[in-house]
Amino acid sequence: MTLSELLDTDMTTLARMARSGFDWWLRELEELLPAGLVRGRSLTAWHRYEHGAVIAASRAGADALVIPGELCLVRTLTLPRLPQADLAAMITLDADRIMPVPADSVVLGIRTLGQADDTGLLRVQVGALPIARAREIAAAAREAGIIPAQLGPLDAAGERLDFDLAPAMRAAGLLPPRAAVARFWWAVVAVLVLINIGTAVLRNQQQVGRLQALVAAQAPALDAVRRIEDRVLGNARLVSALNARRAAHQPLRLMAKVSGALPRRAWVQRFEWDGKSLRLSGYAAPGVNVVSALKASGLFASVRASRSEALAETGTGRPFDLVLSPWAEDGA
Repeated sequence: MTLSELLDTDMTTLARMARSGFDWWLRELEELLPAGLVRGRSLTAWHRYEHGAVIAASRAGADALVIPGELCLVRTLTLPRLPQADLAAMITLDADRIMPVPADSVVLGIRTLGQADDTGLLRVQVGALPIARAREIAAAAREAGIIPAQLGPLDAAGERLDFDLAPAMRAAGLLPPRAAVARFWWAVVAVLVLINIGTAVLRNQQQVGRLQALVAAQAPALDAVRRIEDRVLGNARLVSALNARRAAHQPLRLMAKVSGALPRRAWVQRFEWDGKSLRLSGYAAPGVNVVSALKASGLFASVRASRSEALAETGTGRPFDLVLSPWAEDGA
């Protein structure tokens, strides 16, 4: 139906369409319920149709009318897994092939028997009642003052109907529509379900909001903790770097090595070390070659004279001013 056709539709047709959609929705909800919870699937009392008359049940509240099984044609089919309403529609369209009589001469009822095999197909029992006999049964029910909600033969266990012919008889106009009370209670159930879902969604949103507020309230403290953690980690890295540098370049060890490499009659006046190069300045007795002694020690890769500062020569010795860079691994 297009939008223009929908706008041109009268209110009666719209109400009928809305009622049909609501009934379909209730049937879909009923399919979701366990079989034991759906009203009427398990019978405790029923009316009986025998010899052209309806015998009322002795217990009040019974709404099922049981008819003899020999009045119906029964066939079991294997069909795809579909909702009950879709199965009924498919079987009604194919009734001429399923039953040995014309489709317009019977009313049909179905009942799913369970899964047929591992393929996921369903075993469906289809029952057909001649429409002439259906009229007789409907007339007998009216005479007895009974409006059945379910109609069909009992199964072998005698606990439920083999199939329900009442929907097809109501669609054919043989039975009056079901009372609005059942629809009202189904509507109440549907509204309560929607309220429960809405309440659950609202509570979830409230919990998320409370969690976000808690996170926002703890954000300043978390920032302070992160700053402290960054400082602690920075200090730890600095200490580790200093320890590594000190372990790799220990000045006392270097001084001991240099002292051992210097000649006996040479003394150091200035010892300057920047971690990469060593500057030695001092005096040596006449005839003592400090440069040759340091080179011969093998501690340094290069030994050269420094010209940055001139030392005065004294009567006790000659000055030396050397730059040693870099030193060998055993001198570190």
